Amino acid sequence: MVSEALPFGQTSVTAVELRSHVDAAAATEALVAADVDHARERFDAVLETVPELLEWLSVHGREYPWRYTTDPWRVFATEILLQRTRGDAVAEIYNPFFSAFPTPNAVREADEADLRDLVRSLGFVNHRVRTLREAADLCVVENEGQVPTDLEALQRPWRVGPYTARACLLFAFQEPLALVDANTARITERVFGYPLPEQPHKSEAVYRFLDALVPDEPALARAFNLALLDLGALRCTNSNPDCSACPIQPSCLYGSVGEGLGVD
Repeated sequence: MVSEALPFGQTSVTAVELRSHVDAAAATEALVAADVDHARERFDAVLETVPELLEWLSVHGREYPWRYTTDPWRVFATEILLQRTRGDAVAEIYNPFFSAFPTPNAVREADEADLRDLVRSLGFVNHRVRTLREAADLCVVENEGQVPTDLEALQRPWRVGPYTARACLLFAFQEPLALVDANTARITERVFGYPLPEQPHKSEAVYRFLDALVPDEPALARAFNLALLDLGALRCTNSNPDCSACPIQPSCLYGSVGEGLGVD
């Protein structure tokens, strides 16, 4: 069980220890299938820098209130609130929202105007209210008031996709799954030279690779995913990435530090 007192999970590990928690064969096979050059060398080099990435997270990771809980409803609802908006905006309404709607049933019984008022600052109000209502119905009507633990079931509410469902399983139920969003996809492309499909968050091949790379120890899986999310938001940004301050620069192809890895 991941400690709620340690929001980032396990951020201290050696490369040797880490190797026993990842599926190197499956990850390498996925890289080969994607036509990544020097697949095994790429994988080995990146794995050596993951401990530095997790250590970086322990110092620079973003502090959000939802990172201090594993309560399934709070995690599920927060991931819905985070869709298409900034984390800081969700942080501002986090406590008021869960004071008003501490359970799925509270959302079902709420006056819609109250629900709309609380999420209005996030934008896409109609979208968000409908999704929250359907998520609450899923929990109460179909699952005895509990958040489902099934990946497909979690995606039944309107506009809930693989990212939200996987995040719920990872952060609430400690399932060692990969999260694929713009940040993690961009890092995967840059670090490994991985040729991304047009919609990486819907690609079975991308999930196959990153699931193999995620450690099977829940506290490490949590830290690894949070590290990629925060690295993409703070360092490996879409434009003007700060490669000089990136903890995995020594193994990153994009960062032009590929000596010995077949980089021209």
